[in-house]
Amino acid sequence: MTVNDYIHTVKANRYTYYNLGKESIKDYKKLYTYLKKHKDKAISSGLIDIQIKTINDKFDIDYLIKYKIMQLISYNIIEY
Repeated sequence: MTVNDYIHTVKANRYTYYNLGKESIKDYKKLYTYLKKHKDKAISSGLIDIQIKTINDKFDIDYLIKYKIMQLISYNIIEY
């Protein structure tokens, strides 16, 4: 599995930036850009699907769900 397999789930929509400060939006875009830059790299996908489901169940704000998933993906990128 690569980062590109999960990038579509974290793409921002009109609800993602609702009621956010400029710093939060900047942090989100920075992390999203990092993932786009490394979209062809592999990720360790042992429990990632279960962790994503847990994040979706735990949080109900679109920004938090997507940001936590992006963090999870970025932590699991395999560097060669």
